[in-house]
Amino acid sequence: MDQSSKKTFLFIQGIYDTIDLFIAACSEAFCQLGCACRVIDVRDGEPAMRMLRKEVSGIDGVVTFNNIGYNLTDSNGKNIWEENNIPYINILMDHPFHYAAHLKNAPKTSVILCTDQNHVGFMRRFYPHLKQVDFIPHAGMEADVGQCAEAGFCHLCLNGEAYHPNMKERPIDVLYAGGLSKYAAEGLIPDLGEIQEFDAFALSREVLSELIRHPEKTTERAIEEYFLRIGKKYDEEALNSWITELRFIDSYAASFYREQAVRILVENGVKVAVFGGGWERCEWAEHPNLIYGGKVLAPQVLELMNHSKIVLNTMTWYKRGIHDRVINGMLAKAVVVTDSSEYLNESFQGQEEMLVSFSLKGMEELPDLVNGLLNRPERMSEIAEHGYRFAKSRHTWLQRAEYILENYF
Repeated sequence: MDQSSKKTFLFIQGIYDTIDLFIAACSEAFCQLGCACRVIDVRDGEPAMRMLRKEVSGIDGVVTFNNIGYNLTDSNGKNIWEENNIPYINILMDHPFHYAAHLKNAPKTSVILCTDQNHVGFMRRFYPHLKQVDFIPHAGMEADVGQCAEAGFCHLCLNGEAYHPNMKERPIDVLYAGGLSKYAAEGLIPDLGEIQEFDAFALSREVLSELIRHPEKTTERAIEEYFLRIGKKYDEEALNSWITELRFIDSYAASFYREQAVRILVENGVKVAVFGGGWERCEWAEHPNLIYGGKVLAPQVLELMNHSKIVLNTMTWYKRGIHDRVINGMLAKAVVVTDSSEYLNESFQGQEEMLVSFSLKGMEELPDLVNGLLNRPERMSEIAEHGYRFAKSRHTWLQRAEYILENYF
């Protein structure tokens, strides 16, 4: 790492607590690899911007998430990353169709890293002007609950191994950390009645039904297939525009299976603790087996996982990727129970059992699967230990920092 020790990287935080946590782990990983790291917090307002513009000439690259800082300009109104020829490493933690305007105007020095392989294909198809697009899996973070942290914070274990309660001491049987995205997506729904080119209400109903019947499909594929069925053949720009306009369907499909996974457990005698918005609005929210903890900050989620026997996950419609809930759960030495994806099946193939997967189409098997685990704590401990070792060796921000340095610097 002699060459990397000469590199200086800038990290931008201050928009979302989840991104701030990613920045904390990612910047520390670069430091461990011998790089100099500077972190700018945009909550500081104009002083932070002045500091950023002052320091920009002394950095070798900026690492950010979800386009933060992509459009920063100098006193002449020119993009500072382009003007200084600074690689802008932009890690997208969500589907690119949530960031259409940002991606159209991304700096020419952008390196876009997507967390699902299908997203890479989407980017290369609809944003061909962005020449450097690659896949990088989600990474996880490990909280050390052996140390007391202030409310809303946690101690990240960035080197060595943290303290983890043993399986029998964990008070939460099953944890689902994440809100119901259909409620958050309400603001994404366009005025369907104003769309004249096709029946947008019919499209929304049929595409959502198609995704629920065939959960292996991506939303963009289902929308394009619907257009072809009704005789609409759009060019790439128009098709991308419509997919972006109708992206709320993606959130509804993911939310449907998220709710079903929790509900089927709750109604079959399993106590499930849920954290995030929307659960209180479910018609079955008063069920005694549903323990609703409200919204919590990202660092608290990491701590909660350390006090859970099972971390339940459903992908946010990732078909060729993996969610950070999976890796975070493994690094908390919990047993991760998740729906499968092509990436998960490929990358975990041939390894010792380190998580438990199920099919969205076979959701009825989930209660027996979970109860079978809860009745065998020794077996759960074995799976959790295998999962922890695997995640620690392959899926931390240290490995992602090594990949970025090796491939782009």
